[in-house]
Amino acid sequence: MDAFKLTATLLLLSTTTVASSPSSAWNASLPRWEWHPESGPLANGDQGQYLNLSSGVDLWYTSFGSPESSKTPVLLLHGGTGNSNQMFNQANYLARTRRVILQESVDPFDTPFIPRVAVVGWSDGAITGLNLAMNYTSRIERVFAHGANVQANQSIPGLNDPIISSDSGSLDSDFGTNGTTYSVKGRLNKRAVNSSEEYNCQSLSPLPERCSAMEQAVFRMWVSEPTWGLKALAKIKCPVWSVDGDHDVQVQRNQADSIAAWVPFAGQLILPQVGHDALLQDPTFFNFAMGYFLDMDYNGLLPYY
Repeated sequence: MDAFKLTATLLLLSTTTVASSPSSAWNASLPRWEWHPESGPLANGDQGQYLNLSSGVDLWYTSFGSPESSKTPVLLLHGGTGNSNQMFNQANYLARTRRVILQESVDPFDTPFIPRVAVVGWSDGAITGLNLAMNYTSRIERVFAHGANVQANQSIPGLNDPIISSDSGSLDSDFGTNGTTYSVKGRLNKRAVNSSEEYNCQSLSPLPERCSAMEQAVFRMWVSEPTWGLKALAKIKCPVWSVDGDHDVQVQRNQADSIAAWVPFAGQLILPQVGHDALLQDPTFFNFAMGYFLDMDYNGLLPYY
């Protein structure tokens, strides 16, 4: 067998091996975008500390990875009522080549230790990342915004969005619809809360008795915030990718569209066959896309290639 045939055979065998090893989240009774994979441990053993902010809040944070790397550190911001362990796949992946910082999704620049960073945000964390890019222009290098919305009622740009007009505002297909999304010109605004396994507020917080109050406060916030439009997003002067799962039924597709349309020179990435939890449902592809964006060379707002 010549070298070319041997290489091709090995590639085929390695591909077959990968294909025959489903994710640990595999559930044959549900399409992947309905999976709710569990969170996991950070590579530093979940070690972190608390910083007392000027607002009086004790902020949990952790930082690990490659501090001597020439690559820009990455600030990872989780969503809503979640926690940083939901982004363990991304943190552990990025920590191989750069410094990563994880903390709660409050104003991170009320802290002295965060330099200029790139931001990877999920859901409310993505919203926080966009907010940082609007208000701390010199300290945000770029933003990978997954699952963000710009209007609390998800009304802008509205139901006439050219991509989809399904009941949920997204690709909302399952076995009951034979994988088909039906356009009904309706609108559904819903959020799901995943409080599973060991990584939840009650198990992680030093004040678990306050978890319920925190969650209720977040629910109230979802009703009224954010309230951004073209003028607000136009303030962003760094590279942005507006990212969403093609089957995200918690955030309507028109929100990803409006971010891509209104942030100057933004890119848009629709991840295939995943939902709002794409970073947990398909971490391999998510991490590839995230890493590609973070390593891209930019000339101002435009990529070199």
